[in-house]
Amino acid sequence: MRKFSENYVVQFYETAHPRHAEELAIKALNDDCDFMISVGGDGTLHEVVNGFLKSGGRKKFKTVLGVLPYGTGNDFARGLGVTRNIDQLSEMISLNRPAILDAGCMEFQQPDGSVKICYFDNIADLGIGADVVVQVNGVHLRKKILGGTLTFFLSVMITFLTFKPKKVRVSWEGFTWEGSVLSLVVANGRFFGSGLGVAPDAKQDDGLFEVVIFADLSVLDYLKNFARVRKCLRVMHPEAHYYRAKEILVEPIGNIAIVESDGEIAGQAPVLYKCLPAAMPFLIP
Repeated sequence: MRKFSENYVVQFYETAHPRHAEELAIKALNDDCDFMISVGGDGTLHEVVNGFLKSGGRKKFKTVLGVLPYGTGNDFARGLGVTRNIDQLSEMISLNRPAILDAGCMEFQQPDGSVKICYFDNIADLGIGADVVVQVNGVHLRKKILGGTLTFFLSVMITFLTFKPKKVRVSWEGFTWEGSVLSLVVANGRFFGSGLGVAPDAKQDDGLFEVVIFADLSVLDYLKNFARVRKCLRVMHPEAHYYRAKEILVEPIGNIAIVESDGEIAGQAPVLYKCLPAAMPFLIP
């Protein structure tokens, strides 16, 4: 890191266990860092963003966030055009012209009546995507043997063979939708699942989510449209619905519905999603 140490005081915070990056992000803020760079994948950045927002970072805007994408998916960085090129990172820091991006907030009702809150920078979803995350996160030994990309592919195949649609009620001001879903996506960014452009019209600075409902689609329908999703194009099917909203309530109907955000299991529906406009200053090319 000689490129940076010549002009900056560099402090490394190394994670040692899950959720540690969230704790370290809070520590870095308390240490009055000017730039907080997440080195890793979407999961690491998810924890850093949670630490930043839970500690009130968005109210200060003294610290600027950034990412050096060294994970498997790197979907948030992909949507911003950020690469793992050190020269690009150095230039972004030197110019220090961050974009002010939105973030998402998720509120879950707990059995004791309390409310759990967590944040996401990219995408949260319910349905087949969340079930894939359950598969991926449950095969640590397989990850070590096969690697992240192959493990993700195999987990997708297993989930496709066993998935049962989730029945939910989706509502926001002036709108209600109810039915079975293959996937329900609340998107701040465009990409998830290692490069799948599930939300082609999502913008990270407009104060709104893109809400994507793949309703009564079969897994075969999804696979037929997979090339369009990979190219970040809308799925052309009568059961594929695209909306824009700022606050969304999702309630399960008769079954358990796991919710994930940024590739991490967050909880179970019912869940209230809120878009937080202009929540984080972020380095972009």
